[in-house]
Amino acid sequence: MHGPLSEIGLIEVLQLLERGGRSGVLSISGAHPAEPCQLHIREGEIVALEPIAGDAATRRALVARHLVSDVEASDDPGVVTRPVARQVRAQLAANALGVMLHWRRGRFDFVAGTVPPGPLALAPDSLVFALVASETRRVEIAPAMHDFHAIPAFVSLDLLATGPVQAITPDEWRLLDQVDGARDVQTLAGVLEEPVDEVAACIQSLQGALILELRRPAADTGQAVLAAIDAGRYEEATTLLRERLAEHPDDGEAWRALGLAEVGAGRFEAAIEAWQSWRNNDPAHAGDAAALMQAARTMVEALHDARD
Repeated sequence: MHGPLSEIGLIEVLQLLERGGRSGVLSISGAHPAEPCQLHIREGEIVALEPIAGDAATRRALVARHLVSDVEASDDPGVVTRPVARQVRAQLAANALGVMLHWRRGRFDFVAGTVPPGPLALAPDSLVFALVASETRRVEIAPAMHDFHAIPAFVSLDLLATGPVQAITPDEWRLLDQVDGARDVQTLAGVLEEPVDEVAACIQSLQGALILELRRPAADTGQAVLAAIDAGRYEEATTLLRERLAEHPDDGEAWRALGLAEVGAGRFEAAIEAWQSWRNNDPAHAGDAAALMQAARTMVEALHDARD
């Protein structure tokens, strides 16, 4: 079984394998065909995900989370079998699959065969429920985080001293290590390689403990861009958006708006490039991006025909 992800999504493929109780290796290639990953399926259940949640990735994650030392990770072969390692491995797999389930580029190839038990036990149907829960939390928490462009920073020492005593979790310590008062929530999530809703939840917990505060983005670029587009000032809008993207190249919403502004300015090829970047940085809206790109290509072809 094989085919393009543009025609059948990964979740549909996994559900077919689950319902058929199939065993084998499912190779998935997304935006980077040279770097495929393999899902080991045993009787419809995901039992391993390589290399994203393999032994090497799990060791790196344990060290990054300050759960084991560098020496333990490199010298102790049994470190990946510890209960905490199993939890970290499952988290790595769930995070990666949460992104991959949105892919609409690349292909899948399934080779049936015998697969031994592995370190994971993920049922595709449970992934769907987890994905829905994550998307719901993302929508609910986004306004408080100014669409994840708010900037977390440490509170003043005077305020910190008045906060309640709170046990800091390993995930919160990782976040605190990266907070610099300059990077926004979305950027920190990328650095930590964690879902943005989970990073935002950690920030809210640390806000409650009077350790972190949230600062509004330096400038509300979004409102200025919308006003410029509504008024037909497309050059102004593209300038604002490209300034935003120079600092935050992973801002999917900015790429989307840039495409609209470029269309307004009559630059359809530039709009297509912007929407390609939107699709790459925001897989959840890959379908919307593809539809806009196709519409722009149709307009380009119509203009070429008219000139001919």
